[in-house]
Amino acid sequence: MVSATFGSDSSQPRPQVMDQAATAPYAWVVGPVFDYLFVVGGFFWLIFALQVGWFHWDAPDPKASGLAGVAAYGLLITSTLGTYIFADAHTIATYMRIYSTAENRERFKLYAYYLPWMSLLFFSLCLMYPRAAGFCVYLHLMWVFQHYVGQTFGISLVYCYKRGYYFKNWERETYRWFMHSFSAFVITRILCFRTLSPEELWGIKLPFYGLPTWLFYTAEVIFFTMMGAFFVMLLRKAILEKQFLPLPAVCLILTIFGIGLSTGFAHSVLWLYGPPFFHGSQYLAVSLSFFLKEKGLQEGRMAEVSRHILVESFKKNGLFYWGMVVSAGMVIYVCIPQVLVNYGFDFVATATIIQACINFHHFVSDGAIWRLRDKTCREILLA
Repeated sequence: MVSATFGSDSSQPRPQVMDQAATAPYAWVVGPVFDYLFVVGGFFWLIFALQVGWFHWDAPDPKASGLAGVAAYGLLITSTLGTYIFADAHTIATYMRIYSTAENRERFKLYAYYLPWMSLLFFSLCLMYPRAAGFCVYLHLMWVFQHYVGQTFGISLVYCYKRGYYFKNWERETYRWFMHSFSAFVITRILCFRTLSPEELWGIKLPFYGLPTWLFYTAEVIFFTMMGAFFVMLLRKAILEKQFLPLPAVCLILTIFGIGLSTGFAHSVLWLYGPPFFHGSQYLAVSLSFFLKEKGLQEGRMAEVSRHILVESFKKNGLFYWGMVVSAGMVIYVCIPQVLVNYGFDFVATATIIQACINFHHFVSDGAIWRLRDKTCREILLA
């Protein structure tokens, strides 16, 4: 699940369009309907509203009689399929980028050949020592939210730049540190307060270190300070430059804030549907569109591909991509835990450990492979 993924050092990374047929960047990652549903969080909030509206704050029971049981079963199937198709598969998308060509394997040598061994080492330690498993899963819970926020920030920049909403250096850094401060606010809240820190996750007993509460209150002050600076910056751009933050970027910010600020049962529901239908689906939308546009660039038709990503997804290259990420995700998160069940390990706990250890590599790698400062990467992402 997922860092400052799409980092940028350029104040105005205006795309130099490499396809002569292109006259302007396409405003969407896939298309308006798809993006609002599966990139900025529309479907995620719809399914959350459906569960809360139907079952209020009770867990759905597939064994219930009548329409309630049908609805609960439908939610269960939706969540399960979403996990296999989006959440598990999106991790593999990172490796499709790293290992896709000899040039990428050489360029990302550290991430392709060396860091995976660290994940394997962590996984082995977690299987042998329950306390190591608790530590790794607990660390993953902290890191994963920062990764969500970083990805949200990066994709919002893509929407901004595609629409000609450019940031000066200080404006972009204000935005960046506003998002970082929100990560710190949420993470320190979990680290400092027992009531907000889970004791167990999918069969893994988690530690609690009880860090001093002044850390949280310091993070809180910084967060509200950066929030004020961010809104002043947006207001200034609106007044002086007559530019307004694009709606998809606003939706992304609101969604990640909804996830981070939620508590109790709502928090559990949001984290059930967030990995597949917000974070995973948006990552796959960006990575698949990048893959297809890169292929289109080689064929001299990148502009055409960028405007028909959904159609291209059902052609040869798109079906190959989906087949690889979904099948590899099934092998890693379903088949391997099932094999280890034969040696006395619990399926769910093992899958949870695998997720944490794989994601450590996934988080670090994403910060290297998606960079708007890189000319080729920028031109493809913003096409």
